[in-house]
Amino acid sequence: MEWQGDLPQDHAFVELLLTGLPSELDIQQLLRDTEDKLKLNACSIEQSLKELQGKMGESWTGERPPSPTECLQWFNPRNPSTVRPVATGNQELLDFLKALLQYLRTEEEGREDVTLQLLHNISSQCGVSFPNTTPSPTPQQPGPSAHTSVHTVRDDSALESHEVWDEVRLRLRRHLLDRLSCPLPVPQRIYCLQQLFFLYPEWEVLTLYQGLRSQAVLSLLHSALASSPGGKETGFDRLALGLRAAAPALCSALREELQVLNGVAKPHTILGFLNAAYLNTVSQELGAMMERECENALKDNTTLSGGKGRKSSARTKATVAPLELPPRRDRNFSLTSHQLRVLTQLACTLLGLESQVDELATQLAFINCAGETPCSVRGILKKTKDDLDMTTVDGSKTTAETLFQSPEAIVLEFDWRAAFRKLVPHMAHCVKVVLEDVCTKSLQQEELSHTSGSAHVVLTSTPHRDDSPLTCPERDRPKMVAKFCGDIMGECDALLPLAEACGDAALLEVRCSFVEVCAWVTSAILGRVEERAGEVPSAAPLKNLIALLGTSMYIHQRLCHYEAQLRETKPTAARVPMTLLPIQRYQDVTEGLREQLASYCVQVCTSTILQDAESHHWADPKPFYEGDRCSFSVQMWHYFLTGLRTDLWLAVPGSVGRDVLAQVTSESLQVLVQRYSRARPSYKRHLQIRCDITVVLLCVEQLMWSVCERPEALAQLEPSVAGCVWVASIHSLCDQLLTTLVIVTAPLPQLYWTFQYRPGEGSAPALAHSPGSPGIHWLSAIHPGLFTQQAAREGLAGEVTSECQLRLLTSDPRCSPRLLLTAILHRDCHLLRVLLEHSHFCMEEEADADAVSPVKSDAGDEFMEAVYNVLSSLNNVPKALTLALGTYFDRGHLWDYLYSPADSVRPVPVVISFIRAVVNQPVHCLLRHLVTMVLAWQASEDPCSSLLRRDVPENILTKVPKEWSYTLQTPKGRESAKSVVNLALQALSFIYTNLPSAVASLPLPVRFLFHTAEKHLSQHARQLRSTGLLLWALLSCLCQCLEDPNSLELLCGLPLDRGAKERLALLSECLQGTMGQGQQKGVPKPTVHKVLQALEERRPKWCSMQLQKARKLCSERRPASSAPRVRLSGARVVFHRRGAAVWLRRLSRK
Repeated sequence: MEWQGDLPQDHAFVELLLTGLPSELDIQQLLRDTEDKLKLNACSIEQSLKELQGKMGESWTGERPPSPTECLQWFNPRNPSTVRPVATGNQELLDFLKALLQYLRTEEEGREDVTLQLLHNISSQCGVSFPNTTPSPTPQQPGPSAHTSVHTVRDDSALESHEVWDEVRLRLRRHLLDRLSCPLPVPQRIYCLQQLFFLYPEWEVLTLYQGLRSQAVLSLLHSALASSPGGKETGFDRLALGLRAAAPALCSALREELQVLNGVAKPHTILGFLNAAYLNTVSQELGAMMERECENALKDNTTLSGGKGRKSSARTKATVAPLELPPRRDRNFSLTSHQLRVLTQLACTLLGLESQVDELATQLAFINCAGETPCSVRGILKKTKDDLDMTTVDGSKTTAETLFQSPEAIVLEFDWRAAFRKLVPHMAHCVKVVLEDVCTKSLQQEELSHTSGSAHVVLTSTPHRDDSPLTCPERDRPKMVAKFCGDIMGECDALLPLAEACGDAALLEVRCSFVEVCAWVTSAILGRVEERAGEVPSAAPLKNLIALLGTSMYIHQRLCHYEAQLRETKPTAARVPMTLLPIQRYQDVTEGLREQLASYCVQVCTSTILQDAESHHWADPKPFYEGDRCSFSVQMWHYFLTGLRTDLWLAVPGSVGRDVLAQVTSESLQVLVQRYSRARPSYKRHLQIRCDITVVLLCVEQLMWSVCERPEALAQLEPSVAGCVWVASIHSLCDQLLTTLVIVTAPLPQLYWTFQYRPGEGSAPALAHSPGSPGIHWLSAIHPGLFTQQAAREGLAGEVTSECQLRLLTSDPRCSPRLLLTAILHRDCHLLRVLLEHSHFCMEEEADADAVSPVKSDAGDEFMEAVYNVLSSLNNVPKALTLALGTYFDRGHLWDYLYSPADSVRPVPVVISFIRAVVNQPVHCLLRHLVTMVLAWQASEDPCSSLLRRDVPENILTKVPKEWSYTLQTPKGRESAKSVVNLALQALSFIYTNLPSAVASLPLPVRFLFHTAEKHLSQHARQLRSTGLLLWALLSCLCQCLEDPNSLELLCGLPLDRGAKERLALLSECLQGTMGQGQQKGVPKPTVHKVLQALEERRPKWCSMQLQKARKLCSERRPASSAPRVRLSGARVVFHRRGAAVWLRRLSRK
């Protein structure tokens, strides 16, 4: 903590968030910066209180000096203990108020603003306290105050003055409320509320303002309903579409309202206001609209069900019979399946709105004294504050005052579920009937297709879902399922949000009905799956069994997701019969189908495909087809396994498919090993056995790329656990086959010579086992160029690993993010470097580069975007981005773009635009604070600058009571040079204080890229000597933005006058002076010289120290770690970042 002086903006917190997985140095910098700012804030507050206490103590007449709390109470103009009577003539006061009222009755433009400013000036200069309520008749006790009361007069009759003052307040209130009823920016709305607080009590102002906001919310809802995308829709459709269109506007209005109220009210008051003005308004209006739609649905559905000649679509307008319920007063009616789907869409919209409101409130960090957050959204159905009616302007004063002044903690209560209460029995019954109807019809269609002679199960693709990444990752989901299952589960998924929304006690009937019918439906599907599985192989092909296995796995995954979404975590919540879901039955059936599939495939191979008596007549002295073909059974075995792999990849997840394929391959290999090891071929049949075994090993080598997930498993360099058991068995069996090949088919002289003179060398790899990697030996015999003897001794390394990774990627049924990221990072991003070097990005001839078609150019930009987004998120591998793009930057001469990232004149490559966007993020954070700082300085220097510059009429000034000693304020002229220097000094200090944090907020790969680029820019070494390239780029962007007022206005959303633009331009010149650019442009301005000199006098060499601290973060190098750990950690970083998996999938498709 170096400086506790008079620059309070250094203590301000800026939203410079760390990206990805921060380094240890970044965390230390963040903690140190936060601790310093907290200490500086505490010291600044303490120092300001001491100064205030000293100033107050000079006029204090009590026995002891005032405490800090008492000093702060002096700033409350409504504190009754600070008012003392001063003799003010009643007639003078009445004349002054009448003059104000007469002026307000004129048609002069801006009269209300002039009046408000005059009252504020009198109150602040003269200590006059204008009452905002009817004053108490009890006489006020004298006390130590500089305030006077306008109604403390010599004469006891002040009724007429009260009446005139009330009329003045009423006219001013009407003017301010009229302004608030129109769309206004946040600062102007805050200003209007502050003016109202000056005239009326807080609870009364908030009650009036609440009425305005409630009307605005109602107008927004009605406008969205009237202009919804489906303008011709009626009933629940119009309601669902309209509310979905209004949801973004409601969230935006809530966000603005929080910003407005956060500047004028306390947290519990804000939450109570939002409940009354927004959430309760939406809930009540939704309830009213639902009531009307229910009445309309009662008429329409009754007519629809009673008409004899009318038929509705079974899919969209299927009418559901009314549920038999006990007699009740309310009229019953039947919901259609279409109406149920629309209600589900409405519930989805409300759930999304509820989560957004919850997130928005949580971001404001309203924490009460108990350490709990009162910002959680309660979608409860119980009546809360039923006696409050806060939707109209003319609300009860006592009720509103109790609400806004209550000290109790308040939570956001979005009671939208109350609108669904009257529909609970109808929805519960409709959910049951609709799902049962869909299930029955789908199973009937499947049965009809089956009895018509079609033996194959009709398949359909599973939809891509992002709702269950935790319960079931995407790679573990089947691609294809039986169509009847897809149709039924699609309907269940469509109604799941409705069941999620009905979690409260009053709506629990809908959730229970959904769980019960899901249990019934999935049990029916399970019965059909078992029935069709029993027909294989007698009446159905093997492909059906694979499809049924995928179908069973898919339903099991969806049921697990349903249980996770609908399970109640609160101990007091009502119980839902989740045990009805047949999750365990599906798990058992899935395991049984997998075992049935594997055993049947093995049986087919051993008993049918591999039984070929003609090919196995080893003692035949005649050659087998002249020795140019392998056995027919081996060919069929290869075709069968290849087709099995295709079917497995299509219908079941990759892990299950690999396991089944590995098991079938291993167990069928056992038969082949036994066959060929027992063979005693004649001399003419040696070529056949040699050909057979060679073909078997080649086929297994091709299948191993699909069975293994990692190169280590392929080379058997990791222990045989879980899924690697079958892989280890395959390696062992193939080694035995290779041994058989050598022993049975090798010429006897060659075999004798090998054993006699060269035992244990590479000529007989199957006999020279190395304990480190037993799986390499048969692979090295089949593929010696890839699996070398060195790999057998030392393991896979270098280009061998790269080629293995590529083959594994292309053989994988789905994109493996882990394997893809490992392949990208291997050998210093060798794969990406090769791809970029052979792409159009690195074309040396401009003519060749211009000849690239627009389609290829766009595809290349997408590829580069994916590369950048993946590698820039790997903070634990900071060199990856630089290694991948180094050659591209060298050949394209792109390093110069990093020296001037703010240059927007010439077109830039797409990767440079991404880097510029990252660098601009911390720059924009600093700019917003700088603009706010300049505008606040302007307001303090010239308070009248933001208001209409109109003179107060002379007839009003002459009526101001002389006892108040009021003098007219005149707007200040041009700011003094000293004030401008102080502003620039404060802004410059703020920039350098937050410069290390700005650097730390950038991803480590981007920082390392700039650090490497600095070595390629030797021509700029003199300019970069003090700052470094990254700091140069950051400060250059900041300077350019400060000199571009149009961009600043778009960025901050605030208009800037000429004075603000000049101050910001001066700050840019001062910042360039600290960078050394001022010397290049000539002699700096005198003001710039004064600012730099003042900063150096107050903090000698402080800018240099801050630059060094920031440069340390720029050039940070992390210790090298082992490759496996880098890969795992890198995968973890990418997958925990939003959207990273999407970029990896895009990268795999390029």
